[in-house]
Amino acid sequence: MRVTNKLNFTNSINTSMGGQSALYQISNQLSSGLKIQNSYEDASIYIDNTRLEYEMKALEQVKDATSSAKELTENSMNALKDMVKLLEDFKVKVTQAANDGNSKTSREAIAKELQRIKESIVQLANTSVNGKYLFAGSQVANKPFDSNGNYYGDKNNINVVTGSGTESPYNIPGWDLFFKADGDYKKQITTNVSFTDNRYTDKTEYLNGDSAWKQLIGQNYVQDRELDPYDDFEDKDKKLNFPSSTLYVQGTRPDGTSFKSAVLVKPDDKIEDVLEQIGALYGNTATNKVVEVSINNSGQIQITDLKQGNNKLDFHAVAYTPQMEKTEDFKSMEKFVKENGLNMDDVTNKVMEEATKNGDITNLTSPVTIKLTGKDGVEKEFTFSLAQTDFIKSNMTDSDGNKANGADYDNVYFEKNGNTVYGNVSQVIKGSNAYATDSTKLSEVMAGDSLDNSVLNLKVISKGGKTYDVTIDLGKSTVSYPDPANPGQTISFPIMHTDPTTGNSGVVTAPKEITYGQINDIIGMFASDKIPTQSITANNNKVDAAGYDNIQQLMKDSHSTVDVTMDYKGRISVTDKLSSGTNIEISLSDSQSGQFPKPPLSTTAQVTEGPNFSFSANNALTIDEPNVDIIKDLDSMIDAVLNGNMRADADSSDPRNTGMQGALERLDHLADHVSKLNTTLGAYHNIIDGVNTRVSFLSVNVESIKSNVIDADYGEVMINLMQTQLAYQASLKASTTISQLSLLNYM
Repeated sequence: MRVTNKLNFTNSINTSMGGQSALYQISNQLSSGLKIQNSYEDASIYIDNTRLEYEMKALEQVKDATSSAKELTENSMNALKDMVKLLEDFKVKVTQAANDGNSKTSREAIAKELQRIKESIVQLANTSVNGKYLFAGSQVANKPFDSNGNYYGDKNNINVVTGSGTESPYNIPGWDLFFKADGDYKKQITTNVSFTDNRYTDKTEYLNGDSAWKQLIGQNYVQDRELDPYDDFEDKDKKLNFPSSTLYVQGTRPDGTSFKSAVLVKPDDKIEDVLEQIGALYGNTATNKVVEVSINNSGQIQITDLKQGNNKLDFHAVAYTPQMEKTEDFKSMEKFVKENGLNMDDVTNKVMEEATKNGDITNLTSPVTIKLTGKDGVEKEFTFSLAQTDFIKSNMTDSDGNKANGADYDNVYFEKNGNTVYGNVSQVIKGSNAYATDSTKLSEVMAGDSLDNSVLNLKVISKGGKTYDVTIDLGKSTVSYPDPANPGQTISFPIMHTDPTTGNSGVVTAPKEITYGQINDIIGMFASDKIPTQSITANNNKVDAAGYDNIQQLMKDSHSTVDVTMDYKGRISVTDKLSSGTNIEISLSDSQSGQFPKPPLSTTAQVTEGPNFSFSANNALTIDEPNVDIIKDLDSMIDAVLNGNMRADADSSDPRNTGMQGALERLDHLADHVSKLNTTLGAYHNIIDGVNTRVSFLSVNVESIKSNVIDADYGEVMINLMQTQLAYQASLKASTTISQLSLLNYM
């Protein structure tokens, strides 16, 4: 190969430029501290560095998010802690108010303090941090509660990202705070009529389990109330043989099934025996109890569901006892029965057979006259009235427009509050204990097994003051009512829907598919006077387009003035949109209301199935239950303090208030409810705090690894710099020497 000057020059330039490039790269490493500046310099370093930078950013985001979430949980925990303290203060004040020495003025002062505590609890529930409401669910920009405890947030949790594909909640929605059920609590219900020894007219003695039933009836065996408390009731030689009472009991068992029972209670039966019979109706056996039935120190019956989390238990009872006008007439009748070998149970059955000919215990015939036949075959007539023994009273109005009495159960009008009327019985889904919504099917709630023979009686006084008596035949999916323009004629129309699978409209809804929303639409039509003026019929289970459109338009028109829906406690609620008060009255009951087994009865209970549904009822009062409604509960307790009610009192201005004793037990539940949510928040906080700490350590580790990958080693770079400089200087000297050579050097 021939070596020319040009080749030497080219090699010299390449070597020089290579040296310069190496020096430039090393200089950049020294100035930046990084091994590379561009991806093409070293692809593997660039890829590793990019991946680690992404991990660093992700960890920083998690750290920032968890720090913010941790701050929110800490503030929420502080708010709940303060709320528990306020509930404890509330209990102290209620306990103070329960002291018999308090005057009306002092109770009013305590009630004002309780009101301020309640307002403070609402303020805590509306706590906001950095413009975000802590207990609004995911609606953090909206104030969750108004002064009445109505909730305007949602039920959603807010989650914080804690890693790849993982999240953790860090809030408690206001719904959970004020309304969510506690599955570890039992439902407890009570009567509000106190059983007293009615033999005496000048003193009050509460009965207990060992008391005899005849002590409860006492002077009510006669209208003149002149029985001798000792001779006629206790003296072994003089005491009278009193007739049995007919006890009617109805309610809902813990499993959601309903029952009705009629039984004779003998005058010498102990109250404890009657309570055992009631327990048996709910399913108690000698070896297994599902409910606890007892009588408290105020002579009121209390029933406790022994299974935690259940919310279906219900109870109602009333007793009737044959009563004569005068004591001397009663003694004459009793003597006739004894001398002729007759049975007082037969007397009771004869009286009740005559009294119940109308078929409804809320509409008994009284007085009645019966005939008793002596040994000589001679009949003798005796006239009886009925002494009614109530277990539960209220200020409700029955479906006939009269003040409800202790015999009325679910044949009552809805309660009213301003422009809203609502049923007081929550519709609870069987199996889940969840409250029904508009989309819930009636078949998911009904107490029985079938809707085939189920009929609802709907009575409505509308916005316009018109009265409607409506029959809703669930088994036939039809609604019927007297024609307002021609009362002798009946108008009817089917319950229908649009089939979601085919899109066909006007399809008659099968009984088991009828929803609460459809029933509510029917109620709304009558409440707003938007009803068909002629019957609409179905052919082949389908209504024609004109009929369907007519019903849909009437429903749409009704929605503009009346809103009928299931409220947050699963109760039917009717709101008059255009009025601050309302004329609307609603009564909705099962057609079997008041229907019981017919006489003759025995001391062994005759039991039948109860009604499928109860929407509003003069039923037992709730002392405690799994569900909570904190503000409404506190309002009820404040009312108890103002009225001076120690316990439920049938004669008070609010017979359905459980009183201060019931309030104290309920307050323990409410405080525990909030404490448990605080514990839940504590668990959220610990998880988030752990993630935050772990992320901080991971950030340090990733930063260290990233440093090893991308950061230049200054010692190594300096050595490389010295070596490259020497090589570069050598190349320059060699290039200079070579460039000075010529042929003259060899001549």
